[in-house]
Amino acid sequence: MLFSLQHAARRIFLPLIDFFYPPVCLCCNKLLPDGREHVCEQCWNSIRRVEKDLELYQETRGKLLASGTIDDLVASFVFEKEGSFQHIAHGLKYAGVQSLGIELGRRLGGVINDWGLRADYLVPIPLHKRKLRERGYNQAELIARGVGAETRIPVRADLVHRNRFTQTQTALSMEERHKNVKGAFEIRSLDESVIKDKTFILIDDVITTGATIEACGHELREEGATCIIAASSALAQ
Repeated sequence: MLFSLQHAARRIFLPLIDFFYPPVCLCCNKLLPDGREHVCEQCWNSIRRVEKDLELYQETRGKLLASGTIDDLVASFVFEKEGSFQHIAHGLKYAGVQSLGIELGRRLGGVINDWGLRADYLVPIPLHKRKLRERGYNQAELIARGVGAETRIPVRADLVHRNRFTQTQTALSMEERHKNVKGAFEIRSLDESVIKDKTFILIDDVITTGATIEACGHELREEGATCIIAASSALAQ
């Protein structure tokens, strides 16, 4: 009975909501035929894709591999200021549109499959509990869930813990970013066989210098991880 009432309410009120507040694309404000979508396909297609011969990809991958912690890098899009991806990232992180995280993950998962990458586990970069309370969810974990749906690789959001609050990396130099996140992560107490000799894909929303993903990967290395692949929805300069 309750389910029937809820279903009837949705049928009555959702069309009214769409009439007064028609669903529009977060990027271009174009009307969308399906209110569950938040970005039109034209805007998705406008975002520059990451290819292996892209200079930004080669530079970022080279820096990550030079750290000795990261073994490979995979990413979907190029983050461009005022571009469609910036609007999508803003909607995900600050406007509460969690479904965008799943969609970004599905698209990243498709790239991971296309590039032939495999792993034992997907590990999203954790948020500090203070930031998690403020936002209500971890955008990297949503992306990881989308990746898992495409790749069938299990998500382990319980392996790495963020043990201290760090300031935003946006305005920091490369050296400051590394110092800011150094020692910010720790492995939760668990059976060491979960990590030892395993391959992990570490997932974040955007990689710029890679300092955060390196710091997180370092802790997995210390516990015996064999291979760590950095993955993000976008690369930024």
